[in-house]
Amino acid sequence: MKKFFNFIFSKAFWLNILGIILFFVLAVVILMFSLKSCTRHGEAVTVPTVVGMDADEAIAMLEDEGFGYEVIDTLFIDSLPKGVVVEQNPAKESLVKHGRTVYMKVNTANEILVKMPSFVGEQYKTLSVRLKHSKLKMGNVKWQKDGEVVNIVLKQMYNGRPIEPGTEIKQGSRIDFVVAGRDPNSKEEEEDEEDEISTLEEMSRLEEVATSKSNDTNSDE
Repeated sequence: MKKFFNFIFSKAFWLNILGIILFFVLAVVILMFSLKSCTRHGEAVTVPTVVGMDADEAIAMLEDEGFGYEVIDTLFIDSLPKGVVVEQNPAKESLVKHGRTVYMKVNTANEILVKMPSFVGEQYKTLSVRLKHSKLKMGNVKWQKDGEVVNIVLKQMYNGRPIEPGTEIKQGSRIDFVVAGRDPNSKEEEEDEEDEISTLEEMSRLEEVATSKSNDTNSDE
């Protein structure tokens, strides 16, 4: 027993204990730094601007800065150079975790064709949404009276000619329409209403004059 207590209180024993504690502390510190280095926990980085860049150059830059990348869609925009990045997500200058994937839409060098939908018989107010969904644009709208029918598409036109549903046309093309009814932005309706009001006012004035003359005649008698 005496030897046991002598060993516990010996300098060698406490040096061993201290060595074990230091070993575990050092192991924990090394492990934490290793995890932080691998995951970059809590570290935010700024998303670079790739919109307007050539897609290949954008990809190379993203890879160099440790980002992932994915081209999720291709567009065809005549006014932009071919092969450039049109949209990115996350947006430029956003703060994100290191290694985040940047999703891009690229302006293709080739024309993209889409099939013409059928808009005839549809409500005019739904055109904008359906055109956007079909990746087409609104062209000119001509309003035409058609009995009691109002705000209904009567014809769909492309380059001045009727176009059948299913016809392949260039993405982003402008589609013209003939719609039943009266242009809501036209002043014609307001002018008609003003004319009608003026007519009613004139009739009312004439009735007052006639009534006044009748009263005068009765008074003289």
